[in-house]
Amino acid sequence: MAMTEKLPGNTEENKTAKEHHINWKKAALIGFIPLLVMLTSFFGVTRLIGEDTYNDAVYLVEEKFGVVGIFLYVYIVDTLILPLSPDFVFPIAVGMSPFVMIPVIGSASALGGITSYSIGRILYKIPAIKRLTGKAYMKWGGYIQRYGVLFVMLAGILPLPFSTICVAAGAVQMDARKVILACLTRFIRTTIYFALFSLML
Repeated sequence: MAMTEKLPGNTEENKTAKEHHINWKKAALIGFIPLLVMLTSFFGVTRLIGEDTYNDAVYLVEEKFGVVGIFLYVYIVDTLILPLSPDFVFPIAVGMSPFVMIPVIGSASALGGITSYSIGRILYKIPAIKRLTGKAYMKWGGYIQRYGVLFVMLAGILPLPFSTICVAAGAVQMDARKVILACLTRFIRTTIYFALFSLML
Protein backbone atom coordinates (compact mmCIF):
# COMPACT_ATOMS: atom_id res chain seq x y z
CA MET A 1 0.00 0.00 0.00
CA ALA A 2 1.69 3.20 -1.18
CA MET A 3 0.86 5.95 1.27
CA THR A 4 4.15 7.78 1.63
CA GLU A 5 3.26 11.04 -0.12
CA LYS A 6 2.41 13.95 2.14
CA LEU A 7 -0.39 16.36 1.44
CA PRO A 8 -0.59 20.03 2.43
CA GLY A 9 0.11 20.64 6.09
CA ASN A 10 3.24 20.89 8.17
CA THR A 11 5.14 17.98 9.69
CA GLU A 12 3.65 18.50 13.12
CA GLU A 13 0.10 18.39 11.72
CA ASN A 14 0.87 15.19 9.81
CA LYS A 15 2.33 13.63 12.95
CA THR A 16 -0.77 14.58 14.94
CA ALA A 17 -3.03 13.08 12.29
CA LYS A 18 -1.18 9.77 12.46
CA GLU A 19 -1.70 9.58 16.21
CA HIS A 20 -5.50 9.67 15.92
CA HIS A 21 -7.45 6.92 17.57
CA ILE A 22 -11.09 6.22 16.83
CA ASN A 23 -13.55 6.76 19.65
CA TRP A 24 -15.97 4.14 18.35
CA LYS A 25 -18.65 4.82 20.96
CA LYS A 26 -18.70 8.53 20.17
CA ALA A 27 -18.67 7.89 16.42
CA ALA A 28 -21.56 5.43 16.71
CA LEU A 29 -23.57 7.80 18.89
CA ILE A 30 -23.08 10.77 16.56
CA GLY A 31 -23.77 8.68 13.48
CA PHE A 32 -26.76 6.67 14.63
CA ILE A 33 -28.73 9.53 16.17
CA PRO A 34 -29.60 10.99 12.72
CA LEU A 35 -30.54 7.49 11.52
CA LEU A 36 -32.81 7.00 14.53
CA VAL A 37 -34.43 10.39 13.91
CA MET A 38 -35.01 9.50 10.24
CA LEU A 39 -36.50 6.11 11.09
CA THR A 40 -38.84 7.42 13.77
CA SER A 41 -39.87 10.38 11.59
CA PHE A 42 -40.55 8.03 8.68
CA PHE A 43 -42.61 5.77 10.92
CA GLY A 44 -44.62 8.71 12.25
CA VAL A 45 -45.25 10.29 8.86
CA THR A 46 -46.35 7.06 7.18
CA ARG A 47 -48.79 6.40 10.03
CA LEU A 48 -50.07 9.97 9.84
CA ILE A 49 -50.66 10.12 6.08
CA GLY A 50 -51.75 6.51 5.66
CA GLU A 51 -50.66 3.71 3.37
CA ASP A 52 -52.57 4.92 0.30
CA THR A 53 -51.10 8.43 0.44
CA TYR A 54 -47.62 7.03 0.96
CA ASN A 55 -47.99 4.71 -2.04
CA ASP A 56 -49.22 7.64 -4.13
CA ALA A 57 -46.11 9.63 -3.14
CA VAL A 58 -43.84 6.73 -4.06
CA TYR A 59 -45.60 6.37 -7.41
CA LEU A 60 -45.28 10.11 -8.08
CA VAL A 61 -41.53 10.13 -7.38
CA GLU A 62 -41.02 6.95 -9.40
CA GLU A 63 -42.90 8.42 -12.36
CA LYS A 64 -41.26 11.87 -12.18
CA PHE A 65 -37.66 10.97 -11.36
CA GLY A 66 -37.48 7.22 -11.86
CA VAL A 67 -34.69 4.87 -10.98
CA VAL A 68 -32.21 6.99 -12.93
CA GLY A 69 -33.01 10.03 -10.79
CA ILE A 70 -32.42 8.08 -7.58
CA PHE A 71 -29.18 6.66 -8.98
CA LEU A 72 -27.89 10.13 -9.95
CA TYR A 73 -28.80 11.66 -6.59
CA VAL A 74 -26.94 8.97 -4.62
CA TYR A 75 -23.97 9.03 -7.00
CA ILE A 76 -23.56 12.82 -6.77
CA VAL A 77 -23.94 12.90 -2.98
CA ASP A 78 -21.40 10.09 -2.51
CA THR A 79 -18.98 11.67 -5.00
CA LEU A 80 -18.95 15.26 -3.79
CA ILE A 81 -18.54 16.61 -0.29
CA LEU A 82 -22.03 18.03 0.21
CA PRO A 83 -24.26 18.72 3.23
CA LEU A 84 -26.60 15.99 1.99
CA SER A 85 -27.03 12.30 2.70
CA PRO A 86 -27.75 9.39 0.32
CA ASP A 87 -30.01 8.07 3.08
CA PHE A 88 -32.66 10.62 2.10
CA VAL A 89 -33.74 8.31 -0.74
CA PHE A 90 -34.69 5.40 1.52
CA PRO A 91 -38.10 6.69 2.68
CA ILE A 92 -39.23 6.62 -0.95
CA ALA A 93 -37.04 3.81 -2.30
CA VAL A 94 -38.30 1.40 0.37
CA GLY A 95 -41.72 1.57 -1.26
CA MET A 96 -40.22 0.16 -4.47
CA SER A 97 -38.85 -3.29 -5.26
CA PRO A 98 -35.80 -4.22 -3.14
CA PHE A 99 -34.52 -6.32 -6.05
CA VAL A 100 -34.24 -3.11 -8.07
CA MET A 101 -33.45 -0.45 -5.50
CA ILE A 102 -30.75 -2.22 -3.48
CA PRO A 103 -28.56 -2.84 -6.58
CA VAL A 104 -29.28 0.68 -7.89
CA ILE A 105 -28.50 2.53 -4.65
CA GLY A 106 -25.58 0.25 -3.80
CA SER A 107 -24.02 0.68 -7.26
CA ALA A 108 -24.48 4.46 -7.25
CA SER A 109 -22.95 4.76 -3.79
CA ALA A 110 -20.00 2.48 -4.57
CA LEU A 111 -19.28 4.30 -7.83
CA GLY A 112 -19.50 7.62 -5.99
CA GLY A 113 -16.86 6.44 -3.53
CA ILE A 114 -14.59 5.25 -6.34
CA THR A 115 -14.99 8.60 -8.11
CA SER A 116 -14.16 10.47 -4.88
CA TYR A 117 -11.07 8.30 -4.47
CA SER A 118 -10.05 9.07 -8.08
CA ILE A 119 -10.45 12.80 -7.45
CA GLY A 120 -8.17 12.57 -4.43
CA ARG A 121 -5.62 10.36 -6.19
CA ILE A 122 -5.42 11.89 -9.67
CA LEU A 123 -6.62 15.48 -9.46
CA TYR A 124 -5.23 16.65 -6.12
CA LYS A 125 -2.48 18.72 -7.78
CA ILE A 126 -5.10 21.12 -9.16
CA PRO A 127 -5.14 24.03 -6.64
CA ALA A 128 -8.89 23.94 -5.93
CA ILE A 129 -8.88 20.14 -5.57
CA LYS A 130 -5.67 20.31 -3.54
CA ARG A 131 -7.34 22.52 -0.95
CA LEU A 132 -10.26 20.09 -0.74
CA THR A 133 -8.12 16.98 -0.44
CA GLY A 134 -5.85 18.76 2.02
CA LYS A 135 -8.78 19.38 4.38
CA ALA A 136 -10.03 15.81 3.96
CA TYR A 137 -6.55 14.45 4.63
CA MET A 138 -6.00 16.50 7.76
CA LYS A 139 -9.26 15.22 9.25
CA TRP A 140 -9.23 11.59 8.11
CA GLY A 141 -5.75 10.85 6.75
CA GLY A 142 -4.43 9.86 10.16
CA TYR A 143 -7.17 7.26 10.58
CA ILE A 144 -6.53 5.88 7.09
CA GLN A 145 -2.80 5.62 7.71
CA ARG A 146 -3.40 3.92 11.04
CA TYR A 147 -6.15 1.47 10.05
CA GLY A 148 -5.58 1.18 6.29
CA VAL A 149 -8.29 -0.11 3.99
CA LEU A 150 -10.23 -1.43 7.00
CA PHE A 151 -11.14 2.15 7.86
CA VAL A 152 -12.49 2.77 4.35
CA MET A 153 -14.52 -0.45 4.58
CA LEU A 154 -15.97 0.66 7.91
CA ALA A 155 -16.77 4.06 6.41
CA GLY A 156 -18.72 2.20 3.73
CA ILE A 157 -20.95 0.58 6.36
CA LEU A 158 -20.99 2.92 9.36
CA PRO A 159 -22.46 6.44 9.39
CA LEU A 160 -19.16 8.16 8.57
CA PRO A 161 -18.58 10.79 5.81
CA PHE A 162 -17.93 8.26 3.04
CA SER A 163 -17.08 10.61 0.15
CA THR A 164 -14.67 12.67 2.28
CA ILE A 165 -12.89 9.55 3.51
CA CYS A 166 -12.61 8.20 -0.05
CA VAL A 167 -11.08 11.52 -1.16
CA ALA A 168 -8.55 11.22 1.67
CA ALA A 169 -7.81 7.60 0.67
CA GLY A 170 -6.97 8.84 -2.81
CA ALA A 171 -4.88 11.68 -1.43
CA VAL A 172 -2.64 9.24 0.47
CA GLN A 173 -2.37 7.07 -2.67
CA MET A 174 -4.06 4.00 -1.18
CA ASP A 175 -4.05 0.99 -3.52
CA ALA A 176 -6.96 1.33 -5.98
CA ARG A 177 -7.91 -2.35 -5.90
CA LYS A 178 -8.33 -2.28 -2.14
CA VAL A 179 -10.41 0.90 -2.27
CA ILE A 180 -12.70 -0.58 -4.94
CA LEU A 181 -13.27 -3.65 -2.77
CA ALA A 182 -13.88 -1.40 0.25
CA CYS A 183 -16.46 0.60 -1.70
CA LEU A 184 -18.44 -2.58 -2.35
CA THR A 185 -19.39 -2.52 1.33
CA ARG A 186 -21.93 0.12 0.31
CA PHE A 187 -24.11 -2.77 -0.89
CA ILE A 188 -24.08 -4.15 2.66
CA ARG A 189 -25.05 -0.76 4.06
CA THR A 190 -27.78 -0.30 1.48
CA THR A 191 -29.27 -3.70 2.32
CA ILE A 192 -29.22 -2.93 6.06
CA TYR A 193 -30.82 0.49 5.64
CA PHE A 194 -33.43 -0.83 3.23
CA ALA A 195 -34.36 -3.52 5.76
CA LEU A 196 -34.57 -0.99 8.62
CA PHE A 197 -36.85 1.35 6.71
CA SER A 198 -38.95 -1.60 5.54
CA LEU A 199 -39.61 -2.47 9.18
CA MET A 200 -41.08 1.01 9.68
CA LEU A 201 -43.77 0.52 7.01
